[in-house]
Amino acid sequence: MSRLYLKAENYAGRTVISESFFSAPLKIAKPFYHENFTTVMMMSASAGMLDGDCYDIEIKVCTGARLRFTGQSFNKIFRSTSGKGVAQKVKITVESGGELIYSPCPVIPFRESIFKGETDIEICDDSKIMMYDIFACGRTAMNEKFQFTEYRSRISVKKSGRLIFLDNTELLPSETDLCSTGFFEGNTHSGTMFCYGFPKPDIADAGENAAVTDTAEGWCARILADSSQRITDFFGKIKMP
Repeated sequence: MSRLYLKAENYAGRTVISESFFSAPLKIAKPFYHENFTTVMMMSASAGMLDGDCYDIEIKVCTGARLRFTGQSFNKIFRSTSGKGVAQKVKITVESGGELIYSPCPVIPFRESIFKGETDIEICDDSKIMMYDIFACGRTAMNEKFQFTEYRSRISVKKSGRLIFLDNTELLPSETDLCSTGFFEGNTHSGTMFCYGFPKPDIADAGENAAVTDTAEGWCARILADSSQRITDFFGKIKMP
């Protein structure tokens, strides 16, 4: 198991990384300190997640801290020969008055790969969070559209212990034609953005195959597209500074 732990605190009005720990192949780059927030980039010494890999990631944003967490490159999921695949567990806590923009790079499942991801987020009444989840169908340039074995991604957000958002994705190409109506409908990429504490945008004139809906608390944007870049550009346009 590879583990990464990160704690961000507000120190005299500046967000600093007060604690961090990581084990190979995961690591973090030197933080980028801005006037009002700090950016941390997760990196990996591996070309991607290999069969049997398990990533355990924990991020804690303390009171008054403002953190942006992102990745170095696409999360490539390699072919599974054992039938076990890879797993990724992410635990996020945003304390009172804390703010987090969590924007990992898109996941690309290769042919015959298996991915199981869980993201559990805990926030407070006056926390702010914006999180992305972007999925690519595979290496389209190598004609690997939806040729993975299994893809699962579960995201839950709780506010003071109460569930306010739950998204459970399960894709099994062997059982369902994912290109058909009601699924990707000819698209190859999908994106989900959940926000709490940020104003809900109006995307009526966005010109994309996208929608914004209210959740129990907060809001969620979803989009289907033909590239990851198109999704990240769309999210970048509607996110608040």
